[in-house]
Amino acid sequence: MTDLINKILGVLLAFVLLVGAPLVINVMNKDLTTNRSVLNEMTNFIDKITDKGKLSEQDKADFYLGISSYGASMDATIKRYMKVVNPDGAGGTYISYVYSEDLETWNAGDIIQVTVRAIDYTGAQRLQNRLLRLTPPKFNQTLAGMIRK
Repeated sequence: MTDLINKILGVLLAFVLLVGAPLVINVMNKDLTTNRSVLNEMTNFIDKITDKGKLSEQDKADFYLGISSYGASMDATIKRYMKVVNPDGAGGTYISYVYSEDLETWNAGDIIQVTVRAIDYTGAQRLQNRLLRLTPPKFNQTLAGMIRK
């Protein structure tokens, strides 16, 4: 009787190792490639704005289309921190940054901050949760850059 149980367990273990593991590795690889591609889109967008010093509706539309073209549902937030030079009372100055809702006109020294968050879990994350009971975090990255122009 124990011989039958051992054979059944052996077949199940072989199935998991031969089918389940490569499947999980494959979808994890696709998920990591998607994350890297979204980070590249974010970097390219920030570089474009820091070089031009302007943000048009077309730039935003292209960025939103770019991050959503990789199959994952993403939400992006763009913030502007305006550079303000204040006197310090001793004859000098210090610099502070103030959040501004005006995203169209940028000055040299302003900071653009882009945050991209995943709205839902990806297929790879769901598969990991079902097969391995792992719950990887959703995509959540923030990048920033200073306006040079």
